[in-house]
Amino acid sequence: MIVKILSSAASFPGVDYNTSKMDRNKGELMAVRNFGALQGLTNLRPEDYINYLKMVSATNKAVSKPQFHVTISTEGRLHNKHELTGIAEQWLDKMGYAAQPYLIVFHKDTDNNHIHLVSTRIDKNGKKINSGFEKNRAIQQLNEVVGIAPVLNAKSDIENALNYSYSTKAQFMMILEAQGYKFSENEGLLNIIKYGKVQAQVNTQQVLAHMGTEPDKKRTAQLKAILYKYTPQHDLSSLTQYLKSKHGLILLLHAKGDQPPYGYSVIDHAGKNVFKGSEILALKNLLSMISNPPVDQRVLAEPVKYQLADDDPGRRTYYKAMLKVATNNYPDIRQGLHQVGIDIYERDNRYFLINHKDGAFIPLDQLLEPADYHRTLEAFDASGELESELSPEHLFIPPPIIAESIDDEAINGRNRRRKKHPRTNSR
Repeated sequence: MIVKILSSAASFPGVDYNTSKMDRNKGELMAVRNFGALQGLTNLRPEDYINYLKMVSATNKAVSKPQFHVTISTEGRLHNKHELTGIAEQWLDKMGYAAQPYLIVFHKDTDNNHIHLVSTRIDKNGKKINSGFEKNRAIQQLNEVVGIAPVLNAKSDIENALNYSYSTKAQFMMILEAQGYKFSENEGLLNIIKYGKVQAQVNTQQVLAHMGTEPDKKRTAQLKAILYKYTPQHDLSSLTQYLKSKHGLILLLHAKGDQPPYGYSVIDHAGKNVFKGSEILALKNLLSMISNPPVDQRVLAEPVKYQLADDDPGRRTYYKAMLKVATNNYPDIRQGLHQVGIDIYERDNRYFLINHKDGAFIPLDQLLEPADYHRTLEAFDASGELESELSPEHLFIPPPIIAESIDDEAINGRNRRRKKHPRTNSR
């Protein structure tokens, strides 16, 4: 199960986003709480809820973006709409929102059942609801509601990772990083961190003792065949999703800053292995087979092409229409964008519409009216947060996965053993 806090906003576009889903029979209103006299009326419009939320929020002028918009999703159909609503209301109580005006809307247009919650961060006395360490608290409180014990899970995940075949300490850490863990090391102990706390520890020598030496050549041959067969059918984003869902493979690209990737690793959950990508297929060969590079790589590769906004009124009208089609005519805005042949790209905290065929690069805030702009970003934000689930423990990894720069072989790998270099804890 996943909880995700979406973008704050001043005008409560989350209400419009969710009521538009209801209008198209893709969403169902499950709960309306604490809206005072409004709840005694019938045929309420979205702006009625929005105006009430604005009225409450106006009691604290210091908070410019009071919208509180959250998604809680389950794996597939594991929880129905009523169960998700019950979980959401318990979670809201633990987060301090039980007395707040809020809407809960169930969405039924994706592979994973999920609900949206929209409220205000300002209470009726003008006080801001506590947002300290909000993301970590959100996960911790959901863990309590559904009965997940992070410490026990961490110990189990460590034990499971030690049973994988890996050749470097960095590769062992990748297994846990792919499950949302972070690390610190002190006096020979590797601290396993999640939700901002150390959940467990493992002795570094124990990790090193489990390292293998040579890759499984039979398995690398199988994975090479899989990549050759399926890579040409996908762009990089959909390839990572396909490999994960159909073959239990996690593709991790290694890059330095904004530079193109220089290498990759493969976590083979099905075979319990971690491979350096070059043991399977050279990176240049992999990338050459991909049908269409992701938007960020194309922009980086051709920066001049994507520098100027498009001032042609006719083209702007066309792109506004295409965005409307992508938002309203498909179950998911990202699917719609793909179908109509445009992308949304973020650069320096600003969003742009991109058409790779003609080089259009248009700031969304200049292309759309404020209400349409916020509605589009709500849909894009919500779509991105819900598009992938890896485990029932609130894990989301957006594809493609760009890992921190790790020179496995030079630091901890087989080259060290062959050349008898001393071990180092650098990554």
